Amino acid sequence: MLLKIGELASRTGLTIRTLHHYDKIGLLKPSARSEAGYRLYDKSDIKRLHHIQALRRLDLSLAEVGDVINGAGNDLHFVIDEQISGLDQQIAQSMELRDRLQQLSGVLKAKSEPNLEYWLSTLEMMSLIGKYFSRDEILHMRELELQAKSKLETHMSPLIQAARSLLDQKTSPLDPAAKQLAREWVLAMSQIMPDPRLLSKFTLMHRKEPSLQSLSGVDDEMMDFITRASVEVRYDIYRKYLSEEELKYFRASFFSNAESWTHIFSEVKQKMALNLPPDHPDVQATLIKWRELFMDAWGNHLPTMLKVRSIHEKEPELSIGGGLTLTIIAYARLGMAILEKNSLEMPQEEVRKKI
Repeated sequence: MLLKIGELASRTGLTIRTLHHYDKIGLLKPSARSEAGYRLYDKSDIKRLHHIQALRRLDLSLAEVGDVINGAGNDLHFVIDEQISGLDQQIAQSMELRDRLQQLSGVLKAKSEPNLEYWLSTLEMMSLIGKYFSRDEILHMRELELQAKSKLETHMSPLIQAARSLLDQKTSPLDPAAKQLAREWVLAMSQIMPDPRLLSKFTLMHRKEPSLQSLSGVDDEMMDFITRASVEVRYDIYRKYLSEEELKYFRASFFSNAESWTHIFSEVKQKMALNLPPDHPDVQATLIKWRELFMDAWGNHLPTMLKVRSIHEKEPELSIGGGLTLTIIAYARLGMAILEKNSLEMPQEEVRKKI
């Protein structure tokens, strides 16, 4: 049985132009020609065309269809896996867009007379967050906001205004007003974003995105001011137990390493989420970095470091902020005990290398 091109087009639902194109690119060439030069398709051609149509329904390109049918290049399994990966990306993008539209819809409904600048700023904020956080992390942050019974922007807005006022007045981080604001700021952030991994990303996002700083009103100057005032709050607590000599490294170390501490807490929490025991090599590697920061803050002076550990047991306020929790502290202490035991068992030269 031989079919002319018009008959084949009619039976398959394709256009004659499409079949001409398939012939031109070598995807489907007719097996015969009539005396008048018309294309004639036999049973094998029709079977090949059905294969082409089936593969096209998988959204493969014509080049990919040709490779599969001709047995060239990637096999069908690989091509299908690539299609699945592409569809997963499309689904993720569509879900992200749906989430943003839902958020934007809620914002617009909440504002009685929303203006263009307001909702464009909101949309830009959503886009920036999408650069640094996965969809699951964004959903988790929303859950945390609900648990805190307060949205980040509404909860923090008065604190941001207060910080800007103190900065405009050139208030010192040592001033009681600055230290009180730092206490409230750190407590608010620890309630809204207790996960150190999210907090670490959130801080990085603010540091790297000037447009976000403009939108939120929290710039590098303000973040540094709150960090310095927070260090002073801690300094006041330690000063009840330690001498000025013992505290001489503390201010500079904690200010320069504030974000490193948050990152360490994030790493520890990730290890805990993976159910790794405290003696696992990955956990021990993270705790070595923890110990290095700790030693830097106290001038590598062992008696002072031992005092500090006992101070933390008496002063729970020292554990607030940066994503540090009692669970992380308990887990880290188990790991530190193992780390110290292993250090004592090592030759002194190896200990120095580890430190």
